[in-house]
Amino acid sequence: MTTILPPVPTTWQLLEADDDERRRFADLAAALRVPNEPAAPPNRLRRVLRLVQDGRTWFLKIFEHTQFKNRLHFAFSAPRARDDAAREAAVTQALRAGGIEAPRPVAIGRDGPRSYYLCAPLPGAPLAELLAQGRVDDRIARAVAEFCGDVLRRGFLLPDLSADHVFVRRELAFFHLGVLDLHNGTVQEPGVPPLAVAIRLLRRFLRSIRALPVPYDRALRFAVRVLRTAGLGEQTRTAMHRLPTLFTATRYDRGGKSGEYAERNSARSERELALLRSVWPGRDGELVLDSPCGAGRLLPMLQGHGHRVLQADASFSMLQETRRHGVAAAPALLADALRLPFADRSVAGVVLFRFLHHLPDDLAEEAIAEACRIADRFVVLSFFHPCSTHHWQRRLRDLLARRASRRFALTLGTVAAICRAHGLALHAHAAEFAFVKDLWVAAFVRG
Repeated sequence: MTTILPPVPTTWQLLEADDDERRRFADLAAALRVPNEPAAPPNRLRRVLRLVQDGRTWFLKIFEHTQFKNRLHFAFSAPRARDDAAREAAVTQALRAGGIEAPRPVAIGRDGPRSYYLCAPLPGAPLAELLAQGRVDDRIARAVAEFCGDVLRRGFLLPDLSADHVFVRRELAFFHLGVLDLHNGTVQEPGVPPLAVAIRLLRRFLRSIRALPVPYDRALRFAVRVLRTAGLGEQTRTAMHRLPTLFTATRYDRGGKSGEYAERNSARSERELALLRSVWPGRDGELVLDSPCGAGRLLPMLQGHGHRVLQADASFSMLQETRRHGVAAAPALLADALRLPFADRSVAGVVLFRFLHHLPDDLAEEAIAEACRIADRFVVLSFFHPCSTHHWQRRLRDLLARRASRRFALTLGTVAAICRAHGLALHAHAAEFAFVKDLWVAAFVRG
């Protein structure tokens, strides 16, 4: 437990506080004296503290300052507010007045550039937690989708909504839904919401469940149901084209997809394998993890270098393809490359080939960090470079089609910095026609 030293308060306003809270949180200094602990990872603009005292719990959000773009947004959209805390309180009160569950606002305050929002807990559990525990059936998934669409249709535009911010509260055979983290929300007249807001909500929501055990088809049905409930059914096709591909592995479990992947351009595959060989730092007899292994096309090369090989992939169909196409046997494991069930430094090397370009920057960093954690001596990976003719051609097509990019790019410097943070230094790198084609490979060795 930590206690923040109280600043000199400038403003403090109690909102829907009960009598006990009015005594306990008489001013900002009193609120900051309550024993607390971090309730969420901090960022440069916001901290969230859990306050616990006498068997009761509250949450205090501290906004370090309100960004200029937010001040403009809060000044020219409803409900108008001076800072993030006041905006969150106003959106919350509008939701509660409309019969939608949201955390009870206790108080707001301001101290110089900082603003403070104090609220009671929202009953229930976040949808993300229930999904991780396998406790979300089709009935709940359908209800959450319709709830999100209805919130939009009723004029509450909540672009930051995600599986972490929708709470499910069960009462006997019934359940209730609520929302939190509302400072970027806007309230307008009920009606069909702007398509851009719905797309932003879906992008954030689908990204929040990417690492959770959610079937690909269920995720798509969720997105479609949100759009239809919001009144955007006629624009479903347009919206779906503008969503990123978020379930790289599970899409190969649909009929025929893994087979199509295994039989792709063999000439290109040989060129890429030659590129990989040119930087390969492995030694005879070392244990190497190929993750994700896809249809096993790296296995002959790895075994040709004298390696013992482990294969891992999040797609069961892909693991089957390695056997169906007569690839030499190797131990195989159904596992996500972002959460591999291996101890630290448990294999000599890890290869991530033709995988990172499917991931946005934050997830790519997670995948590289996970490979570095497991590798005792080296990591080899491929990535798409942003400074290339191929990359800009692809981006132009996406922009003209008004769709989200499905291929992501990293610079060698970015990849090297991530590996360096985990104790590995650049050993060698190569590219096929650098800055024209986009595929690069790089090897990193632990110092």
